[in-house]
Amino acid sequence: MAHSVPRWFILLVAACSLLAAVESREVVCYYGSWASGYVASGKFAVENINPALCTQLVYSFYNIKPDGTIVIPNEAAFSEATILKLNDLKKTNPALKTLAAIGGYNAGTESFSKVAKTPELRTTFARNAAAFLKKYRFDGMDIDWEYPVAADKANFVPFLKELSTAFSPSKYLLTVAVGGTSFEGNDRYDIPAISKVVNFINLMTYDMQGNYGVTRHHAPLKQGPAALDNTDYKQALNAEAVIAYWLSKGAPANKLNLGIPFYGRSFKLAKPTVDGVGAPVSGVGTPGPVTRQAGSLAYYEICNSSMLTRKQYDSVQVGAFASGGGEWVSYDSVESIGQKCDVIAKYGLGGSMVWSIDMDDFTGKCGPKFALLTALNGCVNRKAPSATPATPSTPGTPSTPVVKPPSGQTGSFVCTRDGYFRDSQNCTMYYRCYNGGRVEHGNCPGGLYFNERLSICDYPSNVKC
Repeated sequence: MAHSVPRWFILLVAACSLLAAVESREVVCYYGSWASGYVASGKFAVENINPALCTQLVYSFYNIKPDGTIVIPNEAAFSEATILKLNDLKKTNPALKTLAAIGGYNAGTESFSKVAKTPELRTTFARNAAAFLKKYRFDGMDIDWEYPVAADKANFVPFLKELSTAFSPSKYLLTVAVGGTSFEGNDRYDIPAISKVVNFINLMTYDMQGNYGVTRHHAPLKQGPAALDNTDYKQALNAEAVIAYWLSKGAPANKLNLGIPFYGRSFKLAKPTVDGVGAPVSGVGTPGPVTRQAGSLAYYEICNSSMLTRKQYDSVQVGAFASGGGEWVSYDSVESIGQKCDVIAKYGLGGSMVWSIDMDDFTGKCGPKFALLTALNGCVNRKAPSATPATPSTPGTPSTPVVKPPSGQTGSFVCTRDGYFRDSQNCTMYYRCYNGGRVEHGNCPGGLYFNERLSICDYPSNVKC
């Protein structure tokens, strides 16, 4: 009986051939195995994974015992049949690498600390890890120790070295996920030494919103205005600052993968009509109908929400946010992912990492399936911008606004609601209103006009002014 070649396979081969001709960067896809237990439209099983959209697929999470053995959760998601089915995805995309993630936030630090500080236990764990990868046909292991403390810093490197030695004969990959600001990194990580041992370093550049009583982006690309990021610590809570820190400490750019969340962090607004970045809050947001975690929403819960109908974009810090019904959430959108790709290219990073693919719009509720992951694949391999850009400048993020006193007024401009607004007399000038009346202004560079609909500096031909 004759079999036709599936259309998706033809597209996959074509895509792989095209990518081979350009610089290839990583798209590291973490998969939260618990999503296979969600109900209805949120259920995400191995069958839902599109292997063409990832270079590395990281199955999360296994755990580590204090005696150096690996914990395999007693759940259907971790059955041998499920794991082998996961690794069979490499038959569809032979370039895909699969990794087993060890740890995670809920695992804590006690077992990691005990194994890392004891040479015999390090050897035991490394031997067990290599045997585990061979048995289940994984291509490597991701160490997700959240988080080492100062006392663990000296032990983390020999722990990784033992793994690297055990993995070397089979050429297994060894990667780490790290919490990366300068304030955390100085105490936790010997960055030059770690960089020499591992294949990739996945920067967890999300959950950076803090607890400051106001709305904040949890994965901003850039620093916020002085009124918002008014301490050294707050000024470190953005992806560019994290990248700069790790590079300054000796991490090779091509080993760093920029973390991009496929979920948002949410708050309850103290005043529902005040809904910009920096608005006062009364607590964390309501759990989503599928993920059911207070203060957190999957992207598919955000884009498909009947309540979060007011969608806005912050071109200063680079991030999307939505509000409605007294709730507020910050998240990454297709647009912000595009700007993060520019930064990946700018610094020559190894690529990107996403947490996690099961929280993308994988069923296509709001548009194309896997909207965020598809957008990331479409831009992650773009070339770095020229050092001497042509005139006029390329449309994009406006220049950093000038902070004004909290009078709610700049010249004749008065804020009536939070958001970005073009000056009525000068198309190159824009204003940002936040905190129910505070106002900043900025100017677009290179003859560009401010596009109020997209909240970006754009070519004059694209702006009705």
